Amino acid sequence: MVKKIDKLPDTELEIMKEIWHNKTPISTTELKVYLDKKRPWNVSALQTLLNRLIKRGFLNSYKQGKHRYYEILIQEQDYIAKENENFLEKLNGNSITRFITSLYENDAITDEDLEELAKFIEEKSRG
Repeated sequence: MVKKIDKLPDTELEIMKEIWHNKTPISTTELKVYLDKKRPWNVSALQTLLNRLIKRGFLNSYKQGKHRYYEILIQEQDYIAKENENFLEKLNGNSITRFITSLYENDAITDEDLEELAKFIEEKSRG
């Protein structure tokens, strides 16, 4: 059975990105240090958001001594794959061609990008 992956609100996604890109298990204190590099975080608000991530099934938590540690349950690549799937379905009717056309017509991708994409497709379709 495939586990349902919820779409994360921006703030929770910001936290998960830090957790995904750092060594785990990670303590609340360590996580706050990383997050504070971008903007200040309130410990109470951070703990509330971490508890939400636990309830959503993204994290597991345990206490060791004075510290609470968090472990990843949903990997970044799994989350990205699900979000990409939802995005493609919702906005482009599951058509990658429609998506690429829209990007190209709005100058969001270049001819070089298309060439790179063509090479990728060529390599993947050979195997």
